[in-house]
Amino acid sequence: MATQIVIGNESFIKVDDSFHIDWADKGNAMPALPSTIHAMIWNNLVGQNEIQSKDPATGNMTGNTNLSATSDAVGSTTVAALLTWGETRKGQIETAIAAYDAAVADDIANDTTNTSGKTWIDYDPNYS
Repeated sequence: MATQIVIGNESFIKVDDSFHIDWADKGNAMPALPSTIHAMIWNNLVGQNEIQSKDPATGNMTGNTNLSATSDAVGSTTVAALLTWGETRKGQIETAIAAYDAAVADDIANDTTNTSGKTWIDYDPNYS
């Protein structure tokens, strides 16, 4: 399980303060977050772990909810579930990138073009 996750709802996910996932690359198994969540922060950096809320109609911030335990709710899920998902998704992306890189190397070694027009996303069965 990851130990840190920062989610900019509908923007990005950062796992363990080093692995960046674009929102489009979140995959098909991310727990749903309500549109009232602007961001969720669970890390060991200076500052409060929290949910930053917004009015989805206006985008205006409406306040923060402090998080103090991995069992705390984030919409209909928990911090712990998001940490577990984040670690899983990170691994899925790394595996897809490695498979793509291996296929490119195979193309180079065999003078083929099997990866032409493809990216790592084509090697990720969990991509949404």
